[in-house]
Amino acid sequence: MSQSPTFPALSPDMEEAEYARLVDAWEIPSDTLVARMGIEVARLGWDWIEGTCPVAGNLQPAGLFHGGGYVVIAETLASMHAAVRSGAPVVGVDLNATHLRSITSGTVYARAQVLHGGRRLFNHEVRMTDADDRLLSIVRISNMVLGSS
Repeated sequence: MSQSPTFPALSPDMEEAEYARLVDAWEIPSDTLVARMGIEVARLGWDWIEGTCPVAGNLQPAGLFHGGGYVVIAETLASMHAAVRSGAPVVGVDLNATHLRSITSGTVYARAQVLHGGRRLFNHEVRMTDADDRLLSIVRISNMVLGSS
């Protein structure tokens, strides 16, 4: 039987440097979709997390950033944030995506903001933009906390 992963819990009174140390300590296994897509966590706080993803290598056949890529970015950031905020594993239970603009090169910037952070359920809104801060996609995701620390 495999052991459940442990998650460091965030605290609302943490200093920015403490949040930065958590981000620096994260290691994404190389055999994951997150690593293959090049998704990186940039910063986080008590109610939010930010990350980036390169467009190159994540295109659909038409030459546009793949719509599923937005969903992967959103689920990755929201799930990571819910896990470290709750101190427990989480699973996505609902997701809704609205794609507003296409992108063909550069970087996708994402910010997941907590809409609700409860003991058993987290809701995030993830807004993805381009380098000029134009809105590309909005994803709303709900994660269920599987256990508590």
